[in-house]
Amino acid sequence: MKKRRPWRNRTLAFWLSIESVVVTLVTVAPFAMLHILDRFHWLRASTVSVLGILAVMGLVVGITATLFSRQFNRMVSGLTRGLKAVADGDFSQYLEPEEGGPLQPAYEDFNKMSKELQSIQTLRSDFINHFSHEFKTPITAIKGFAELLREPDTTPEEREQYLQIILDESSHLADLANSTLLLTRLESQQFIAEKRPYPLDEQIKRCAILLSPSWEKKQISFTASLEPAEFVGNEELMRHVWINLLDNAVKYTPEGGEITVTLQVRPEELEISVADTGIGMPEEVRSHVFDKYYQGSRSSGSGRGLGLGLSIVYRILELCGGQVQVDSVVDQGSTFTVRLPCPPAL
Repeated sequence: MKKRRPWRNRTLAFWLSIESVVVTLVTVAPFAMLHILDRFHWLRASTVSVLGILAVMGLVVGITATLFSRQFNRMVSGLTRGLKAVADGDFSQYLEPEEGGPLQPAYEDFNKMSKELQSIQTLRSDFINHFSHEFKTPITAIKGFAELLREPDTTPEEREQYLQIILDESSHLADLANSTLLLTRLESQQFIAEKRPYPLDEQIKRCAILLSPSWEKKQISFTASLEPAEFVGNEELMRHVWINLLDNAVKYTPEGGEITVTLQVRPEELEISVADTGIGMPEEVRSHVFDKYYQGSRSSGSGRGLGLGLSIVYRILELCGGQVQVDSVVDQGSTFTVRLPCPPAL
C-alpha cells in the first residue's frame, strides 16, 4: 500500500490551526481589551480611540474568519456532495484534487473509491447479462430439441442426436449452477473445518484421468511428473482446484498441443504447476484472470461459462493457506503455479 506523504496531513492540520486561532481571536480579543482598560486607568482617557481600534481589529479578524470558513466549507461541501451522489448510486463522480486544498488526500481517496465502485458495478452488470445468456441458451436448446423428439417423423438417428444434445446442455446447466453455488458458499466461509491428510499426487492423477477424454479428443500430449506428497486439507474442495486448472488448460490449448503437470516437494511447501502450449494471455487478461465473473477475450476457447472456475481456485487456495499465480505469453502458453503449505512433521 502506498504511504501518504506526511506533509499532506500537516497541511490540513495547519489549515485547521489557522482557523482555530482566528476564531479564538474573534472571541477573546474584545474581553482582553476591556481587561486592559480596567487595569490601566490612564488608558480610559483614550477609551474612544481604543474602542475604535478594537472595532477595526474585530472587523478585520471577523472578515478573515469568514473567508477562511467559507473556503473550508466549500471544500467540505464538495466532498459531501460527492459522497451523497455515490451513496445514491452514481459512481461516475470525480473531484478535482487541486481544488481540495488541505482536503486533497481525501479528494484523491474519494476518486479511488468511486473508480473501484464503478468497476464493480460494471462487472456486476456484465455478469447479470452473461448469467442470463448462459442459463437461457441451454434451457432454450433443451426445450427446442425436446419438442423435436415429439415429432412423429423423427428418425432413430435424429432422436439419438437430439437426446445427446439435451444431455450435454443439461450437464452444462448443472455445471453453471454448481459453480455459482460453490463460489457463494466459499465466500461465506472464513476457514476450512474438515481437513485430513491424503495423497495429493494420487488426487491429481485421478483428476487428469477424469479429463482424459477431453485432451485425447484434441490429440493433446499430456505429461505428468508427480512426486509422492501428502497434504492436509479438504479433499473434496481441492479436487475443484485441479479439475478447474486442468480443464482450463485443455480448453485453451489447440489440437496437437502439450500440457505438463508437475508436483515438487520443497522444504516448506508443495509446488504444483499446470503448463500448456495454448493461446496464452495478454497482460490485461492475466491481471484479472482470478477476478470473479471476469471473461477474458480468449477467442480460441469454448467461450462458455461464467468466469467462475479460476475464482473458485483462488478462493479455495486462499482458505487453505495456499496461493496461485499465472505466467503467460501470448501464442506460447500459460503456466499456473500453486503453492501449498507442507503438513507439519510428526
